[in-house]
Amino acid sequence: MTPASRDDERLAAIFKAMGHPLRLRLLQDVMRGELCVSELGRQAESAQATLSQHLGILRDRGLVIPERKGNTTCYRLSDQRIADVIAHAREVFELSDEPEAANAETATRE
Repeated sequence: MTPASRDDERLAAIFKAMGHPLRLRLLQDVMRGELCVSELGRQAESAQATLSQHLGILRDRGLVIPERKGNTTCYRLSDQRIADVIAHAREVFELSDEPEAANAETATRE
């Protein structure tokens, strides 16, 4: 087997970043449009420190772009095709695209 190329390693790091439930949720939130950190925190119900850490990982992997607006930072997808990747993965694995529906489905199975 040949060793992984740099591009393979980079793609694996991108998928790993997308593979955390909170980071995936953040990506799905900004898929609908640019959001500032305070709104992302409210939607994700996450502490500021945790949110900043996960947004930093998404930013470092090139998935989101930050933009300073006064004393706050807002985020948007770096490329709208990222939304397509997530949508296609949900389709392939027959997963709901609504967080509430997924949570309700999990609760009924327990």
